Amino acid sequence: MKNKIVHVLCEGQTEQGFVEEVLKPYLLDKGIASVKSILIGTNTKKGTAGGMYSFSQVHNHLDIIKKSYIDNEYERHIFTTMFDYYQLPASFPEYDKSRNITDKYKKVESLEEAFARYEEEARFIPYIQLHEFEALVFCGLDYLPLLYAGCEKRIKMLNDALKATGNPELINDNPNTAPSKRIIKAIEGEKAKPFFHYNKPKTGKFITAKVGIEVLREKCPHFNKWIEGILNF
Repeated sequence: MKNKIVHVLCEGQTEQGFVEEVLKPYLLDKGIASVKSILIGTNTKKGTAGGMYSFSQVHNHLDIIKKSYIDNEYERHIFTTMFDYYQLPASFPEYDKSRNITDKYKKVESLEEAFARYEEEARFIPYIQLHEFEALVFCGLDYLPLLYAGCEKRIKMLNDALKATGNPELINDNPNTAPSKRIIKAIEGEKAKPFFHYNKPKTGKFITAKVGIEVLREKCPHFNKWIEGILNF
């Protein structure tokens, strides 16, 4: 049996931290031989990375990765992504067509399918997070006070939003009410002097590690489908 090696192209430092410190140990425990996170490049000449502004940027970086790793008799390489649906560049394949789909899961799946067709790579599993990474943080709201002492009352609004949808992945992508915007508002407050400065990468790793991948899979169907795809590849 060939060793499975998973390469995850990450949109930002929050996603990369999650892959390295939370997802990687889980996948290794499940029999994956190696997990490598790659932060998407923004300027190859300057060597900067992190942040997604166009589909061509994504495609070009994926192309480099795919050509760098060829399967052999011992290794099977799997390529995937961890991108937010929130503020996904409109240049993604069939983006305009997807906007006519009302069901959120069907919408993001149509984008992933179009992405896969464009890449024409059998070893590729596209993943676009509904609606952004912080949906996973919503699975562990009760752990936030461990990082931001005294925010218990302010996270009530977050729990209310979660109860209203019943699903962390369905908390919407409005610029004012996206998961990350809601969390920042609850942690920092709306005064000139914030209670805390919300640290997205640190909080993302901490909360998801406390929750655990199995609970994230249970609460987030689209995330679960991604993990299943990797494990069953």
